[in-house]
Amino acid sequence: MAPSSFLWIFGNLSAYMDSFFRFSCYPKCADCDTKWILALYVAGRFPGGLLTKILVKRLGLKWTGVVAMVICGLTMLGSAWVLQHSVAWTVVLYSVFFGQAVGINYSVSYQLVGGWAPDNFALFTATMTSFSTTLSIIQNQLITAYVNPNNLKADAHEGHRTYFSQSEILNRVPMAVIIYGAMTFVLQMVGYILISNPPEISSHGLILRESDISHSKYVEKGKYNSDILSSNDKLHKLSERVKRYGPNNEIATTNVIENCHIVPSIINQNEISAKNNSERNAPTIHHNEHVPKSWKPSEIVKTPVFYALLFFGTSILYGLVLQSNYYKQFALLYINDDKYLTLVGTLIPIVSTISRIIFGACIDKGLLSVKDVVVLSLSMHIIFCTFWFFAPQVNAVLYLILMLCLAMTQSMYYLIMPTAGLRIFGPGHFSTNYGFLLINNLIVGITPLFVGPLLDILGWFGLFISASITSLVSLIFVVFTDFNI
Repeated sequence: MAPSSFLWIFGNLSAYMDSFFRFSCYPKCADCDTKWILALYVAGRFPGGLLTKILVKRLGLKWTGVVAMVICGLTMLGSAWVLQHSVAWTVVLYSVFFGQAVGINYSVSYQLVGGWAPDNFALFTATMTSFSTTLSIIQNQLITAYVNPNNLKADAHEGHRTYFSQSEILNRVPMAVIIYGAMTFVLQMVGYILISNPPEISSHGLILRESDISHSKYVEKGKYNSDILSSNDKLHKLSERVKRYGPNNEIATTNVIENCHIVPSIINQNEISAKNNSERNAPTIHHNEHVPKSWKPSEIVKTPVFYALLFFGTSILYGLVLQSNYYKQFALLYINDDKYLTLVGTLIPIVSTISRIIFGACIDKGLLSVKDVVVLSLSMHIIFCTFWFFAPQVNAVLYLILMLCLAMTQSMYYLIMPTAGLRIFGPGHFSTNYGFLLINNLIVGITPLFVGPLLDILGWFGLFISASITSLVSLIFVVFTDFNI
């Protein structure tokens, strides 16, 4: 999950990158607006999520993640050279390659969690996604300590923006990108060394761990090895490991043993005629009665709850992109202290991490439903975005508090989208359904088309109010949508 910290460090890094493009790379780097970097990186996660199922079928779950890791590492290191020549090509790297690789990483990670811990999916998903936000705490401090160790002030003002024109800052920007890229690549490599595939599930729901499979001799068309399968003790041991999601669970397996008719073969072999003996000796397949129906992608797009989640994700992600892009650039107009604003960016992931884990645990414990968290998140998002413009003009501490509150509401995005995809639409087509939910990434990816004009015409206040309005529209739709399908 390490490359996912890009969203949380970009607000800090972009202040230096924009200055680099404006004063060190001009006019070569006037070929594109830098706000497209983050927007199209977010958009790129949508096709990445959809590609995951195809890659997993060919490469397996772990090796799909390894391929994404290599793409992330090469893209980050390569962008340090590309940004010295062109903003447009920098955008291409982050959207076409980096964004899609991160989208694959998300889908692979959710499937690994779903395979190992389906009963605590929300909590472990919250914990897992919080790693990248927690990692950004260190990365933000390292970036600022390296690029601006003397806490120099932004000394150039042009329109709604401020820049650093000092050469001692600008010359360090490419190396800062290399430091970030190297750190994330090494951490990902360590992660994939430690990862092991989750238990596999037969077509009858029996959990088959790697040790079981290696000691069994399954042959074509569901035949079995009598030396292994004739043991009732062995069969009972397997039956006790049944997952609640039943057969054909896409989340829990990479190489599902299809058409493996273990149970019927044994029943036919022993020719159990007595009902009592059958109930006593045959394996008991335990299925959770509360497992949701596994909806196909063609079915979920016909449900109102799909569009409610789509509106929720679009609204929250839009606000999150605005915060990541502009929390520092906007605040520099009123709080000319680079290290203080880096501290703001450092504390944001801490609050995001804590709130995500707390709400994830509440969902797993049944204290809050998915809809409760969605309504709460949208309601708070409306309020905090409305006062965003005024906070830094009142007090630097008030701006810090507002940003932390905003981070708490926006952190729900990374908890709700995968959790809702599993709990509401079921596990059978999880990666594809989750990919469809990522359409909101594609929608937010085109926001630079109107963010620039909004900023020029209505100023910062109009830009932040636009996030409140979109959240209000989404909240109305969500309130009148039944999440129990």
